[in-house]
Amino acid sequence: MTAVPQVDDPGVTAEAPRTLWRDRRALGWAFATGVSAVGDEIWYVALAFTAAQLGNAGLAGLVLACATIPRALLTIVGGALTDRFDARRMMIGADVARIVVLAAALIVLAATGVSAGLLMVVGLLFGVADAFYGPASGAFPRQLVRRTELVRLSALRQLLDRLAGVLGAPLGGLVLVAWGLGGAMLLDLISFAVVLVVLVAVRPRWPLARSTGSTVRADIRDGLNYLRLTPKVRDLVITLSGLNVFVSPVVAVGLALHAVGSGWGGVGLGWLTAAMGGGAAIGTLIALKWRPERPLRAAVLLLFGQAASLGLVGNAGYAATLGGMAVVGVVAGLASPMLSGAFQATVDEEYIGRVGSVLTLTDDALTPLTMVGFGLLAQLLGLGTAALLFAGGFIALLLYAFSRPHVRDLRIPDERNS
Repeated sequence: MTAVPQVDDPGVTAEAPRTLWRDRRALGWAFATGVSAVGDEIWYVALAFTAAQLGNAGLAGLVLACATIPRALLTIVGGALTDRFDARRMMIGADVARIVVLAAALIVLAATGVSAGLLMVVGLLFGVADAFYGPASGAFPRQLVRRTELVRLSALRQLLDRLAGVLGAPLGGLVLVAWGLGGAMLLDLISFAVVLVVLVAVRPRWPLARSTGSTVRADIRDGLNYLRLTPKVRDLVITLSGLNVFVSPVVAVGLALHAVGSGWGGVGLGWLTAAMGGGAAIGTLIALKWRPERPLRAAVLLLFGQAASLGLVGNAGYAATLGGMAVVGVVAGLASPMLSGAFQATVDEEYIGRVGSVLTLTDDALTPLTMVGFGLLAQLLGLGTAALLFAGGFIALLLYAFSRPHVRDLRIPDERNS
């Protein structure tokens, strides 16, 4: 497809500070998304608890799945529309939609009370909005900061997301006790309103080339062909898609099985999880300062240490496992912004929404399957063997990535996005 530079907003300007810390536009947007992340955590806690109160575990799982299904089905469409239209306006539209959904839900809640139907409808509509907001949010940094600042902006956003997880979940419990489901909905609505105000005020600095396919379907097909025929992007997507496939099952399922089997109890598991979370925060803080010349090489080398640490699950005592989980967290905090920033800088600008949506789709689709697969392997072969197999698969993936020169030697040029 032919892509043409397009200025969708008369407020587009071309000046940009050399460093992120002097960039009020980028900082304002990042902190606004952090506020929204806190609101989302509050809502998810309230949603899960309320659903559990309404019925059995199956109903709670169904309510929570309602937000995931439409996102998985529609995210590729959201990516195509991001590449066709303006990312900022798509985010504004999605935010307005979520505000309207929550406002309507508050009215229904006041009139009829809590019901599973209400929770499922809100979840479904939120999933639809996420399918369009997510790809647009992934493409917007290319219009906002220089390429050399993409890793730093990604690190800041991830740090704020981690803080939102730490603060939002307990705050959600307090809100639920004090004001109930309606209070959680209202606070989430306010958080979306904060993002909306910032998005209206924050204008992109540069236009992006836009897809000009005859239909959205043609754009999707063109995006998949681009991914298939562009080795540096294809290999980067394979690497990124494999991270959660190998890491998440071990730390989410394996650690719990190890804690139960070893008699460490909930407190022991809590400290293992805290070691990962604290390590990730430390790693992200380092990533805000560290700017390696070849970010993908640095990230892959670091991830070898993470892969080795995963092999400790089910095969080591508590102290070694605790240290290993701290390493897993630090490496995640360091490597993830490098990978994310390099991804945003590498993909051709007219394809960034579609390729990002493919990455989201593979993550949403593969991770649950590997969770189940890891559990079955642990049952059949033992937890330690399952963890070693996943660690070995992870190492094989990293060796593949390191063998690809366009991944290993990638540099981020000091230019805005062309």
